[in-house]
Amino acid sequence: MVASRGRAVTTATTTPCPRCGTVLGADVLACAGCGLAVQLEGGVVDVIGARAREDRAARVEDFYSVSPFPGYGAGDDGPTLLDRSRRSAYLDGLDRSLASDARVLDLGCGTGQTAAFLALASPAREVWGADGCRASIALADGFRERARIDNLRLVRADLFDLPFEPASFPVVVCRGVVHHTPDPWRAIEVAAALVAPGGHLVLGFYETRARLVHRARRALSRVTGPVALLDPVLRRRDVDPEKKRIWIDDQYRHPLEHILPLPRVLARLEAAGLRFVRTIPPAPRGESLFDAAAVPSARRLASLRAGWALAGLTDPDAGLVCVVARRPAHSDRE
Repeated sequence: MVASRGRAVTTATTTPCPRCGTVLGADVLACAGCGLAVQLEGGVVDVIGARAREDRAARVEDFYSVSPFPGYGAGDDGPTLLDRSRRSAYLDGLDRSLASDARVLDLGCGTGQTAAFLALASPAREVWGADGCRASIALADGFRERARIDNLRLVRADLFDLPFEPASFPVVVCRGVVHHTPDPWRAIEVAAALVAPGGHLVLGFYETRARLVHRARRALSRVTGPVALLDPVLRRRDVDPEKKRIWIDDQYRHPLEHILPLPRVLARLEAAGLRFVRTIPPAPRGESLFDAAAVPSARRLASLRAGWALAGLTDPDAGLVCVVARRPAHSDRE
């Protein structure tokens, strides 16, 4: 085992309970330490099991069972994922922001690519990935096994019924998730509540103005189908056809999507006890995402949002915006 800020990072030969850390046996139905009902599916701790889910959440899970997002290429392995991720200013900045022994939760991890990258980038980290879709988390587990990522833990759980203790993660990443839930404002509160004092939340969501161009593309696609020339991802020649198919499904055919205005998101985070650090884009190249920027004025917010709207034709994230926020440490309040 590898020590990480007082907790144990377990290897692939053990599976810890996500609530209390007790090692789970192979045929366990409940954790011996805290009584959490669990099933082990490969290396995934499943706390949903066969339980029926809320109708809209069930539809989203069914959707991602057909088109898990983002998809893996046939040749993807640890080195290729590391190389591809480091070319992203956002992912490179996120890695630089984290301590080498950080404890991190990727909430709504999908197929686990961000979580796998953060774990591969520093084997002393304790990285958890949680997602409600059995097919997506199974793909993440398969990649973890192929790439031999011993410090990545995977949990199948509903975002509104998580097995984690409040304020238990120094870093929570929740990017591209809350806008696909039945209640995005409550989802933001859930993510914020997991952030430990002194810790950070990286929250990514479809922003109202930033998503304008893509919403126009979606409206047009109902008549013509997706037009490759209008979509910066579909225009790329280095993206294989299967990944383009998954992109089309995710961006043009998703059964549940909300768009959220930045000022209201900032107000909700403040109400949850978090302080503004920065917005992304732009992602600072070669710097930490946790370096605080000035709190934007109303005029600055309007300028940011107008810039995101104008960038819509070339934006590969189709209006996905991140807010980084920090929960004050206890010493900040003294």
